[in-house]
Amino acid sequence: MTTWASFLTDTRTDLQDTSVTSPRWTSKILYLYAKDGIRDYSTWFPKRTDRYAMSLLNGTFVLPLDFILEILVESPKGTYLERRKEIPGTKLRRSNYYFTEGGNLYLGAPSDEVLLTYHSSRSVPTSEQDDAFIFDVPDVDMELIRLYVKAKVFEQMRSRSAALDRFKMGSGPRDDNPLQPEVADLMAVYYQKIAERTGGGVIELYRSGRLK
Repeated sequence: MTTWASFLTDTRTDLQDTSVTSPRWTSKILYLYAKDGIRDYSTWFPKRTDRYAMSLLNGTFVLPLDFILEILVESPKGTYLERRKEIPGTKLRRSNYYFTEGGNLYLGAPSDEVLLTYHSSRSVPTSEQDDAFIFDVPDVDMELIRLYVKAKVFEQMRSRSAALDRFKMGSGPRDDNPLQPEVADLMAVYYQKIAERTGGGVIELYRSGRLK
């Protein structure tokens, strides 16, 4: 079980930025990078939310804020709908279908009850001061979030270095910023470890066709 406070401590230790009075990196910027890292991680290892009751708003059902991809749509409970297939020149004659667009879910026929089972983003702290927040990322994968944060920190350091006179724009093409390889290597390690955990191949996030 990893809290935001312990994650922040571990990240600062990794960055050798443990000064209490004058840290090099503010908690706010580390929080921003951690949020980005969690959202990227979630695209590979989403959380599953079952039978979320959707709300009707202006004739459509609004997708939840943490929505990534639907797994099942039931309307009513126990009746599974089929995702609409976009086939040019054809018309759907059935009403038991749905489609998503612009943050909303649409049905082929009106319904009062819609239950959505979907892949969702992992939770993030509410702010950089949310010390008691508990990550729902498995502890074994917290290394990935730290790697992402570290890569983003080095990316910002690279940007600062690029502001030095010898890296200023207009001095001709430059590829000798010493931090460029460090940033690339860290992100490469991050995605290499993602690949190791997924095991390669195709990750099927939902099953096409009608489910009964």
